[in-house]
Amino acid sequence: MKPIIASLLSLFVFLSYSCSDKSNPINTKEYGKVLLKIDRANAPSSVSLIRATLSRQGFTNITSTLNILSDSTADLLMDNIPVGNWHLKVDAMNDSMVVLYTGETDVNILAGFVTNINLNLMPTGQGTGSIYIYVTWGGTNINYQWIDNPTNPVLQSSGNYFDNYGVAQPVIMYDENKYKMWYHGDGGNAKKYVLYAESSDGKNWVKHPVPVLSPGAAGSWDSWAVQPGIVIKESGVYKMYFTGYANQNHQWYVGFATSTDGINWTKNSTPVIYSGSGWEYQITAASIIKKGNQYFLYYNGRNSNYTEKVGLAISNDGINFTKYSGNPILINDKPWEGSGVMCPSIYQENNIYKMVYMSAQGTGFGFAQSSDGINWTKYPQNPFFRKDQTANGWGNANIAYPNFIRVNDDFRIYYSGAANSYNPYYKIGFLKRTN
Repeated sequence: MKPIIASLLSLFVFLSYSCSDKSNPINTKEYGKVLLKIDRANAPSSVSLIRATLSRQGFTNITSTLNILSDSTADLLMDNIPVGNWHLKVDAMNDSMVVLYTGETDVNILAGFVTNINLNLMPTGQGTGSIYIYVTWGGTNINYQWIDNPTNPVLQSSGNYFDNYGVAQPVIMYDENKYKMWYHGDGGNAKKYVLYAESSDGKNWVKHPVPVLSPGAAGSWDSWAVQPGIVIKESGVYKMYFTGYANQNHQWYVGFATSTDGINWTKNSTPVIYSGSGWEYQITAASIIKKGNQYFLYYNGRNSNYTEKVGLAISNDGINFTKYSGNPILINDKPWEGSGVMCPSIYQENNIYKMVYMSAQGTGFGFAQSSDGINWTKYPQNPFFRKDQTANGWGNANIAYPNFIRVNDDFRIYYSGAANSYNPYYKIGFLKRTN
């Protein structure tokens, strides 16, 4: 098997069209051509066939196949494509037509318009290794970028007893036509509270005046600190998975609380996930996805040496969880990740699960993706964002707790940042995807 390559396939669009009514969004009188150029020299030895399929409701699928071992050309032409929105699926197969790698995305073919696209082919489990394919329309390879909001930070301490030492760990939801944020306030000496704020644009926030979730009574498992990890909404009920502990140096746990308004919360009396030993002596809630009827909850685990890893717990009801037997599912194996990887934020795009995560030292953020939510492949361009890229240096010392949110075509990652190590009080800002 050849190593991961940066460019196996490039996509160029050649458009020819006749005069017609541009007001019709589905106009079959305009056609385009899609040319896929394959870099055969760098293709893994197990791959012999490339199959591309364009699909669109109301149209017959357009499929073209190339044998990269025997065909005289490395070009795969798809002709006479009506302009409009199509779904592109690319499969890389072996001689037996077994799909080893696959990737898909939505594309919009417009007359006279150039669109940049990033498409990754991921292993299907039928083969080994991985291929990253960067697909560019009409020019050089340009991947989308994440740019720091120039007015960061957008939220900071109010100087109250519950946040006097900073605010961090934003958990964002777009609900009821507004952004909602649960975050923790640092009261000093490792004392943490869950706070809440709302915004119409995700930039200008109005804070709730007091904590919405506080540490439990003396002697309880969360008597010293509570920190938000995940908030979801199901059937009109908000559900929060939070981290709690009675002593910052002892074991940490994942708790569960519910609310009808996102402000007044009722806790379960006991944790829903308990810490263990070794790599997960202390655990913190990080992200959750619904896969079929199961909840996949991702959590951070660290040992006494503060080595951070990512684990997975699975539940049928969102309360009774079983830890995945193959944990941890993500570890630090790249130089930039330092002593660990942590704080995964999981979302789904183009039928692929994607993860934003951070290095344990807070130096940068990375991406990984998966077809099953369990086996993850990290992007070779990691870290895609570093602390020295923060606007006006507001996060020069540390960036942490990335939390992804998409509202229509607006992609953002909210996160915490600290300006310098001598005053490491966190504030909150966000990144924005440029295209």
